[in-house]
Amino acid sequence: MKILCWNCRGIGNPAIVHELKQLLVANDPDVIFLCESKINANKFFSVPSKCKMEGCWAVNANGKSGGLVMMWKESNKVEVQTYSSNHIDSIIHLENDNPIRFTRFYGNAKPNKR
Repeated sequence: MKILCWNCRGIGNPAIVHELKQLLVANDPDVIFLCESKINANKFFSVPSKCKMEGCWAVNANGKSGGLVMMWKESNKVEVQTYSSNHIDSIIHLENDNPIRFTRFYGNAKPNKR
């Protein structure tokens, strides 16, 4: 299983989507985690189809900062357990039935709030 994590710094820009697609071609990940998407979840759902990812979970950005996204290929069964503006916690069921816990964090910019 390949997992790609990327601080994309804004996925609303077509140039960033193009760069993401190039990363996907080069690395062929099964799961992608994006932080700093800077986009609301309801505006994000055209991106997974452009990236040939069938599953998606997006957490809204706060204003013009933050935002988390997790996407995965259909061959993976993913269950999101919990999420917040700073994390997505999930269980990925692999083909051999060995589930793995996949938790990604994005720290608050203010050190005293981490």
